[in-house]
Amino acid sequence: MGVLLSAIVALLALTLAPHLLFYFDITPKIVVLLVGTAMALPLAFGFVRARSREMRWFELLLVAMALSLIISTLLSADRALSFGGSNWRRFGLLVQLSVLALAWMVGQYTASNPPRIRGLIAVMALSGIPPALYGIAQYFGWDPCIDPKLYHIGEAPFTIVRPPGTLGYVSYFATYLLSVIFAGAALVVAEQKVFWRLAGAVAVMAGCMALFLTGTRAAMLGLLGGVCFLILWFRPAMRARVLGAVLAVALAVALGMALFYFSPPGELLRSRTRWFIEDPHGGARPLLWRDSVRMSAVHWASGWGPETFSIYFPRYQSADLARAYPEFYQESPHNIFLDAFSTQGAPGLVLLAAMTALGFYCLRRLRPEPAIAALGGVLGAALVAILISQQFTSFIVPTAVYFYLTIALLVALLPNSDREAPEQSRDRERADSRMRIAGTFSMLPMSLLLIVFAVQLFVADRSLAKVDRLIRDSKLVQAMRAYQNVEIWAPPGMRTELWYSRAITAASSTAKDPREGVPAWHEGFGAAKQAAENSEERQNAWYSLSSFYGRQNDFAHTEQCLREAISFAPNWFKPHWVLAQVLRLAGRLEEARAEASLAADLDGGKNAEVTQTLGEISAALNISKK
Repeated sequence: MGVLLSAIVALLALTLAPHLLFYFDITPKIVVLLVGTAMALPLAFGFVRARSREMRWFELLLVAMALSLIISTLLSADRALSFGGSNWRRFGLLVQLSVLALAWMVGQYTASNPPRIRGLIAVMALSGIPPALYGIAQYFGWDPCIDPKLYHIGEAPFTIVRPPGTLGYVSYFATYLLSVIFAGAALVVAEQKVFWRLAGAVAVMAGCMALFLTGTRAAMLGLLGGVCFLILWFRPAMRARVLGAVLAVALAVALGMALFYFSPPGELLRSRTRWFIEDPHGGARPLLWRDSVRMSAVHWASGWGPETFSIYFPRYQSADLARAYPEFYQESPHNIFLDAFSTQGAPGLVLLAAMTALGFYCLRRLRPEPAIAALGGVLGAALVAILISQQFTSFIVPTAVYFYLTIALLVALLPNSDREAPEQSRDRERADSRMRIAGTFSMLPMSLLLIVFAVQLFVADRSLAKVDRLIRDSKLVQAMRAYQNVEIWAPPGMRTELWYSRAITAASSTAKDPREGVPAWHEGFGAAKQAAENSEERQNAWYSLSSFYGRQNDFAHTEQCLREAISFAPNWFKPHWVLAQVLRLAGRLEEARAEASLAADLDGGKNAEVTQTLGEISAALNISKK
């Protein structure tokens, strides 16, 4: 069990398959979680369960969160998407239940067993060193797996680099590094052997350097919060000599970072600082949070359902947010508590807050032994750091797992407080033996479900990667045949029609053989129709479908599609802008000017062509009135 749990925790952040899978940074992690959990569940009843009061609270909260997720999924308007999860993070019901189950198994396996706790922390620290080094290498331009253009932003000399490491996006990578840093710190303060202390120090240094190079404000703020917590925690036992050494090391690190920042290799970081100055409020987040609360309040009792935010939020996006960031696609609230509120309603928000509070409560209940107190203090610092950083990002699988594992380990540090008479203990053991046998067999169907979903996801994603390669190679007929395999294997919630429609249609326009180009165009048209009905980006799907009808000069259907896109995203400027042009061609100049005026207002002056369209339509209307 220890080897299996350690493998899951380590591989979650390490796995990356850019030449094998289409969603190469997401699907491998989901497969590791699902298959690992499926294998661990039947074994979970093979060891004696801890019965401390805090462990019972932990289990109760996990069960309540699972029930809340199930209810929200059943009440979701798109149950398949809520069950299987969206393409961008695949964090649906089945995956979230696996995260909760993994947290429970870790809590039970490590309960009142400091060696097991330290062993799992060592896995977290050591497995985090390769991703941290990879992120550092990405900053300096070496990346054999991911195209550097994907994480370089802006034009020279103001280009910035945001290394995503192995997690696909820089903010998630930076949040993950916090767990690596504090896991390394735990080895430094809690281990006696020199090897483990050195390994912990390497994890801390590599994690801090990688975090610094990401330029992620939220994670840096989290790191500062965690360090402040550590200082307060250890202050009573900190001698002047130790404090001086810590301050000297901190000063040396700060000086080294300052020298790097002002050196030639630090130019990309200096560019990032310019972005900070131009955007001191964190981009769209303040307006996004306000609009997310307004959206969540509509379904406050049960939420909109897991992974449905991208479908329904555009209807509640304010004109202020649209004007400020007209081209941005908001896939989540970028806050774990607002994410829980929008998907599960008030119960999800309360349960997540209660789970967080339980972690801090366990800190107050720790035994006074120095080793336990030191371990608990570092875990508490990790929880503080993660919590601060996650106020600006939503969970993905690795960050969610590490968040719940931190709380599970804090609960596990507390002693098993039950006291039983010998007769009661023997009766309990016999009952537990029967329960373990029953529990093992009862978990088999769930394990089978997880494995089936993982196999479906892997095969469908592998087939989608093949489709992508064939389209790039202009082998369109083969690509269309390969996509049939994607449709056969796709698990619930896997919606790829919008991407496929755009990719195959774009390739059809450059096909050398019309015998391939014409069927490919019709294939894209059919996929676009499907996407309009079930895509997780419904407004984009309807907008895309309008272009197909537009090319056929079918103005009636073009207008209908654009109005459908507007119904899903009333404050998105693009469908209003294109609709204005369609209405102009139809001679409906009054309506065209109204749509063009609205588009120009919602665009916020970001695109000159939108304002130009308004001027042209207004001029044409004035001429028609003369």
